[in-house]
Amino acid sequence: MNAISNTPNGPVEAILPPNDDIRTTVDHMEKIAQFTPLVILAVLVGIPVVSALLHGAIGSAILSGVIMFVLAGFAIKIVNSLVIAPMQNIRYKRIATTLASQVQALPLPTNLWRSWWAGAPGALAITQDGHVVIVDKSTDYTHLWLGEGQIVNVSVEREATQITNTKHGGRFTLGGASSSGVFGGYTFGGRSKSVTRIVETAFLEIRYQFERNGAVYTSVIPFNADRRGADELCAAITRIEHGTRPA
Repeated sequence: MNAISNTPNGPVEAILPPNDDIRTTVDHMEKIAQFTPLVILAVLVGIPVVSALLHGAIGSAILSGVIMFVLAGFAIKIVNSLVIAPMQNIRYKRIATTLASQVQALPLPTNLWRSWWAGAPGALAITQDGHVVIVDKSTDYTHLWLGEGQIVNVSVEREATQITNTKHGGRFTLGGASSSGVFGGYTFGGRSKSVTRIVETAFLEIRYQFERNGAVYTSVIPFNADRRGADELCAAITRIEHGTRPA
């Protein structure tokens, strides 16, 4: 489906694929990620607790509820790691490839493009005449053409996460016949060593508005550990030179 997009440099014929299947897939995956933990909690925690309460065993209900809540936490992590995350990655990578093909086939030549799948898939392109084209969840997976004066601000943000790994050394006994060190043996205590590392993730924020003094919207482009890539795309968008379309 084609449509005419009015820009400061004149009308641009923009390819606007429905992308209904992409929108449906992303919504479906988000619902799975949202409701799966609730289902696991209901099955592993809710049913045993309710059953115990119906039999008047309040103490047993509390005890089993605590135990099953801990087990449910492990079950949720396992399901997320082995089922949901791999399924989401496969689907989102396929969508990102499709969106990348779309922004490379725009009616205007492109100088730069990027696609991503982390969080939610999307793609972006910069045309030779100075338009920024975005298609992602924030645009409801339609092609958003941003012309001169519509981009309010472009910035690179980052998040730093501290990850600590602790290794515990074992206890051992020198001499003796038992772990307590009898018969003259001596037990040495174990040692613990903690290593903390900082993981930084970068993302680009593009703020834009469609009319003067109107509402401002934001598209977020993830770059993970590629801070330099985020800075380079930020500079490219900031220094866009808008050309004039030939008559």
